[in-house]
Amino acid sequence: MAKKKVQSIEPNIADLANGWLKSYKLDYKLEQESLNTEIDKALHDYFSKNGGNGANRPDAKLLLQNSKLNYYPILIEYKGYKDKLVKLDSSNQVENKTANNEPNFKHINSYAVNGAVH
Repeated sequence: MAKKKVQSIEPNIADLANGWLKSYKLDYKLEQESLNTEIDKALHDYFSKNGGNGANRPDAKLLLQNSKLNYYPILIEYKGYKDKLVKLDSSNQVENKTANNEPNFKHINSYAVNGAVH
């Protein structure tokens, strides 16, 4: 008998997390919405999670401001599998580089934290 493929629950995760962002009244933007021109340009100009040109689109993004009025960009990547949160190296650091110090696009594309850090 063929092994049943586990289906991603990413749409459910996105719905749940976006609900949390709403409940905290955070001004978040979804994948294709503009956050601000500087961040939009940076996401467009940086190579993609697959190694191509631009068009990085985090699932959600927002700017948070602290009590000293500093802004911090927050980029959120949702994944629908429990084993796709983060890929760490032997030093417990996000593993986004290969042994040759090249971008590890497999990890960047497959793991939520790795993609957000990218």
